[in-house]
Amino acid sequence: MKFYRSVSRVLAGLAFASFVSGASMTAAIAATPSVIVIVNSEQLFGQSKVGQNVRTQIQALAKKLQAEGKKSEDALKAEAKKLSEQRALLSEADFGKKVQAFEQKQQDLQRTMQEKGQELQLGSNKARGEIEAAIRPIFADVMKKHGANILLDQSVVLAGGVDLDVTAEVLKALDAKLTTVDVKPVPLSSLKQ
Repeated sequence: MKFYRSVSRVLAGLAFASFVSGASMTAAIAATPSVIVIVNSEQLFGQSKVGQNVRTQIQALAKKLQAEGKKSEDALKAEAKKLSEQRALLSEADFGKKVQAFEQKQQDLQRTMQEKGQELQLGSNKARGEIEAAIRPIFADVMKKHGANILLDQSVVLAGGVDLDVTAEVLKALDAKLTTVDVKPVPLSSLKQ
């Protein structure tokens, strides 16, 4: 019985000590004022030199991919027309084999184009990641300069904060630090390794 009482006293003492230290920590945290700055990340990616460079590259790559897809699709349409013209000349079995081979080509083309689209998206994501990596130290410097301990994106601010916006400052620093990032499709095969 004495053992249980002493354990109870120790636990009660620990609980009281943690309550007191927790209360003092809460008071210390509450005593530290929050200094907030706001940045508009959409504006950073849209108006920065590097953001515009990446967007131009992505649009060019997407246009090239679209042209490649149209060219392949036109070739398939021509092949389908030729196949339909041969229908009367071929036996049912031979025609069926050619139709099956054609359908396989169509599926392969769709899969290839979908994979190329995914590879382009991965390349875009990689480029955005490089930009974000370049922005992080800029954010830290701007926060330090303003004595801020919280950085919020404009998208999460419902009202106010115009005087807290540091987007122009971050944009200027980003343009000085990074103007281009190469956008290259990332092969899906590289992800499987």
